[in-house]
Amino acid sequence: MTRVINDKSIVMVTGASAGLGRAVCVSLGKMGANVIALARDVDALAKTQDLVEQAGGRCLCVPFDLLEFDAYGKLFLRLKDQIPHLDGLIHCAGSLQYCTPMQYVKTDDFRAMLDIHLTAPNMLTQSMLPLIRRAEEATVVFTSCEMLDNDLPNWHAYGLAKRALGYAAAMWHAEHADKAYRFVTIDPGRMRTALFRRAFMGMDPMEVPGPEQAAEGFLRMLAATADAVNGKSLKLEDALGL
Repeated sequence: MTRVINDKSIVMVTGASAGLGRAVCVSLGKMGANVIALARDVDALAKTQDLVEQAGGRCLCVPFDLLEFDAYGKLFLRLKDQIPHLDGLIHCAGSLQYCTPMQYVKTDDFRAMLDIHLTAPNMLTQSMLPLIRRAEEATVVFTSCEMLDNDLPNWHAYGLAKRALGYAAAMWHAEHADKAYRFVTIDPGRMRTALFRRAFMGMDPMEVPGPEQAAEGFLRMLAATADAVNGKSLKLEDALGL
């Protein structure tokens, strides 16, 4: 780990109202970082803010619907004079109503999965790129899952989008290979979240770890050297070894 996460660090986290996103925010707070927390649920965001500040960090809550793509430009305009730069952008937002074979998935549900898991993280990265460029170094983290390299049935557009994120990180890196910001994808593994409970209804959630361990992997990627992460797709165990 060569970069230091401290009270000068500014990191945006999506899906910050619960689960993995909240765990990443709190872990950043423990390092004294300044967190920009994005999510739709205002009350849940306020809880995240309390936890981050109790941990020792600072938190700016931004109620925001990632599916409102026309609002991305307004979000940038709101932030560009409030913060000097972004040291990190961590895409944790996710949603899944059900698993089903491709032959049964409804068109609207298919599109919604592509939008929240593929379109949103890439378009938000695009919109925040001017703030990322202002940083001495910065890291963009895309959150994938075990479909990153496993062919599993019944995950329809969720699985397609999550697998595509590995290519997205590689593409962003190839287009900015000589820059001081890097792009990486992580498979954090199964963890005890609301999404896990919906996807694996037959499993006891206590059989998998909470998101706190995975959050440590995200911090290690933020602090890693460019050669260790740029354009790569990593498992959680790889990230924890950085």
